[in-house]
Amino acid sequence: MKKLMAHLDQGYEKMASLFGRVNAQLNQDFEYLPLALAKLDVDGAIQELNKGWEELMGYPYRNGIYRSHAGFFHPEDRPRWQEALSQLRSEPKGSWRHLQLRGLMPSGERRWLEVKLRRNPQGFMVSLDDATHQVHQQQQLAARHRSLRNLVDGLPMMIYRCRNNRHWTMEYVSEGAVHLTGFRPEQLVDSQEVTFDSLIFPDDQEAVWSAVQIGLNQRLPFQVNYRLICANGQLKTVHERGSGIYANNGEVLGIEGMIMDVKQSL
Repeated sequence: MKKLMAHLDQGYEKMASLFGRVNAQLNQDFEYLPLALAKLDVDGAIQELNKGWEELMGYPYRNGIYRSHAGFFHPEDRPRWQEALSQLRSEPKGSWRHLQLRGLMPSGERRWLEVKLRRNPQGFMVSLDDATHQVHQQQQLAARHRSLRNLVDGLPMMIYRCRNNRHWTMEYVSEGAVHLTGFRPEQLVDSQEVTFDSLIFPDDQEAVWSAVQIGLNQRLPFQVNYRLICANGQLKTVHERGSGIYANNGEVLGIEGMIMDVKQSL
């Protein structure tokens, strides 16, 4: 019996030693991983920081430990952070949220951060990454898109992108549709209320279809004139120019072009 107990004691000692080494390795990994990491309690207060966090945020360990992590984010972004914490508290361990928040640096600089917040048994683990460059690129791209959209919407014509089907199902329609047809873009996109083929005068529908298909088959731009039935019932002769959008294998993915009142094109 004594031998058995001694054997069990040795087993427990080995197990404890193994767990100790594993925990030491985990702590070392946490400290030196090339990521900005912080362990938080259930209230979001910082319990541990690694060197990556200090380097990214610019605060020494003593200025971060035991403080609410919310204090390191821009005041306008803190409600989103608190909402994520609140949601994760009631979710299973391992659940996570992905956020983009503005960090407050000691210098007063505001830096965009990619924030990944994960629920764990003790509270939360948060990882941070500098996303300032990516966010600025996204903002510049969005600004260019707005400028282009404003330019397109100001043109005296309807710019469109549609599918190559009998309904000419619209995927994009510019604001010029209102002046040209009397319908709002959202009424035409995805045939929500009106299919574009129903606006083409019945006697002209087949000619329009043929002209477009010839251009697509030859992979050339097409032009066609036809009569359009406006929202008020008025007939309007329009001029359309367009071309196909093709996949690498030659498949027609869609059509893009412009439609304008013939009177305005003169």
